[in-house]
Amino acid sequence: MRLKLSLLLASIATISAIIGCGGGSDTVTIHKLIPEENATAHKLFYGEVSPTGLGSLFNVRVIDANGSEKIIVENNDTSVIRRPVVSTAMKYDPKTNSYENLEVKTLDYASGTTAFRIDMKNGSQKQKWDNLSDFDYTTIDYLGSKQYLVAKDSDTNQTLLITPENNSKNFGNRELLSLTYDSYGDAPKGYLVYNNDNNRVETCSLNIDCNLVDDLNVSSRDYEGDIAGTTYSVFLSGNTLYRLDKADNTVKEISLDGKEIVIGHGTTDFQGESFYFIGKDQNLYRVNVVEEKVVKVTPSPDDRLERIRAFTNGYVIYGSDTILKAAKKDGTTKEPILLAEMDKTKGYKYVKEYGIGDKFLFVKYNVDTEALETRFEACIFDEADSKNPQCKKNSFWAGATIKREGKLNFESSFQYTPYAYIRVDDTDAYGGGTLKAINPKYPLEDGISMGSIPNYNFQTFISNSSYVNEMVDSDGGVIFYAKNDLTYHVDAFYMNLFKENSLKQLTDTNPEPDIAQGRDHCHGRSCFLCHSFAGGKIYTDLDGGGSAYGYRVRLDFEDGTTFLSKVAKGRGENFSIPLKELKSNFHVSVLDANDSVVNQSGTLDHIHGGVAAANCNFCHARYGNTRYLAPGTISIKPKD
Repeated sequence: MRLKLSLLLASIATISAIIGCGGGSDTVTIHKLIPEENATAHKLFYGEVSPTGLGSLFNVRVIDANGSEKIIVENNDTSVIRRPVVSTAMKYDPKTNSYENLEVKTLDYASGTTAFRIDMKNGSQKQKWDNLSDFDYTTIDYLGSKQYLVAKDSDTNQTLLITPENNSKNFGNRELLSLTYDSYGDAPKGYLVYNNDNNRVETCSLNIDCNLVDDLNVSSRDYEGDIAGTTYSVFLSGNTLYRLDKADNTVKEISLDGKEIVIGHGTTDFQGESFYFIGKDQNLYRVNVVEEKVVKVTPSPDDRLERIRAFTNGYVIYGSDTILKAAKKDGTTKEPILLAEMDKTKGYKYVKEYGIGDKFLFVKYNVDTEALETRFEACIFDEADSKNPQCKKNSFWAGATIKREGKLNFESSFQYTPYAYIRVDDTDAYGGGTLKAINPKYPLEDGISMGSIPNYNFQTFISNSSYVNEMVDSDGGVIFYAKNDLTYHVDAFYMNLFKENSLKQLTDTNPEPDIAQGRDHCHGRSCFLCHSFAGGKIYTDLDGGGSAYGYRVRLDFEDGTTFLSKVAKGRGENFSIPLKELKSNFHVSVLDANDSVVNQSGTLDHIHGGVAAANCNFCHARYGNTRYLAPGTISIKPKD
């Protein structure tokens, strides 16, 4: 049953509540969340997380917004490994960029060879498509988030395009790239596609009548995305940037001012009307695709400039796995602002989506080498006080939810007006603790306590699995996912942003799945970026040329005790060790599948000095980027 708005508003008419603490004189100020008027309620969904592909769910469930135990729709097919996706819709005013009536419309998911669609207002399963294979969901953020399904009929081998409006059309051998429209905010008039038969970009009508785009000879991988708020799409081929106006199909080559782009993950990105890239001269550049202007963002070259992290209204957040910096988009920064820097026992947690308006939310950590625990701080970089990021100790950002009525912001990473922040306070060593609903206007205040859950890291799953547009509450109800860093599995949790102690665990997946594939473990990066335990990755050689799947490590401590890491926690990233186990200096051996030693570290010394040496990949980095005298990556081959 939905909460009656009049009663709820009356109960929190005084936005600021002063709560006494323990009978003393101390007080805690809480600016509570106010329910949005005329917000359309919708159902909520969750599922068990597939261990072989972080973000993919099976055993899908649909429930009421109040977190009822009653399940409205359930599918117990454990073969579901494709992440269910939602379509949202809203009313948009292009003159002011304001939006209203943002609501969750439908849920799509694939089970076996069948695609299902659920109406999220009433929970009914409206339509399904049978005998399908090769599912490919395409997300297009236009007037909310629109989800399209491109699939093949396994009987006829016909490719179908299934739209959010429940239309099914013969799509040919094409890939869906974007929508076309005469101006941003207008109803779509067709599709931007890549034709795999002729290897060309096409624009198609809603009835799939298609025409080639002249002067655009690119591959399907060259499509970079839309310039939000405009009719432009952008393609990047080598060092050539193409601007396509989808309203009239004209193509313009945009100059990069002679600069060369570094090829790599995170070296290019879009925000607002601008394309950002890291140049081979180790500077960050901004290209205004509309005005065709190139600006150098960084004041001087920086060899630690490896990835673009996030955007606020006026700043770019950038750096690498080991450093986090901020610089003004307009290139006027004389000295970049250092937000966080990693060392053996401190650094920052990777937060991808939380450049929100004029603020950037991030988490710093520090390993307490005496208590053998990780301490966290929830931090905010505020453009108004850019030199002094503020932090709340023993806290952790878990995510943000979207306001139903607000303004689209094409300049920051989070394009909607935020409704609530979710923060974890009184954190334990793994990022678990007490979840709280926070008013975004007062981000470091105390909040309404949802409940406590130990050992679950609520940040990892959200930032790495694209559960962002789904974060629209329904009568206060939301679903969050979190990863248990001790047992290596992810579960779904319900909470109501208006109700204290409403946190409820919805799933209890296999506590120790055999993770042997998928993108859930990552490419030589420091484990501390996502997890709160000692760990690293084993490679086939000292340069980190390939993962050594099936190998593991044994730690031999100076007191004579040993610790053997568990097998198959990632393809090659095979060892993770609770910090509490690192009680003294240790010697490391690499073992093969038969537990035979194939490589080992030197004598017991300060390099492996207990918990201070927990961040293995920080020192044993790839491609010669080692630190503290590490000989190279942890590998199965000894150094010559």
